[in-house]
Amino acid sequence: MRVNKPKMRQGFTLMETIVGLLLISIVFMTVGTGISGILNSLNSTRNLQKIVELETFISRYINIRGGIGSTQITASEINQLFNGGKDTYPKVSTVVQTDIAGIQKYTITIEYLQGKTQTFIVYRYKDY
Repeated sequence: MRVNKPKMRQGFTLMETIVGLLLISIVFMTVGTGISGILNSLNSTRNLQKIVELETFISRYINIRGGIGSTQITASEINQLFNGGKDTYPKVSTVVQTDIAGIQKYTITIEYLQGKTQTFIVYRYKDY
């Protein structure tokens, strides 16, 4: 005697579905993290390039402007000229001028991200 078993469609079990979704989400997370890392790297490289441009601008500006009269060079003056009046990073936080035996030493603090700074020094011979 033959018993007819009901024919059921083959499919995935709940556990297989959950594991499959978990693996897919891990792949997407890994790809997303990789893309995010690449974008952050490009952004930091662009930011470092702007810092070097600012340092070059400052050193040239001090060597040209430093010899004109006895006026102080200020951070707001440099930021106004370099950033075109916009409050963007990188920007100069402080400019400290020290006279040392015929040489003017300018210690400039550059803020390249909010709260992150680096120091940059420019030496210039005094005019007599």
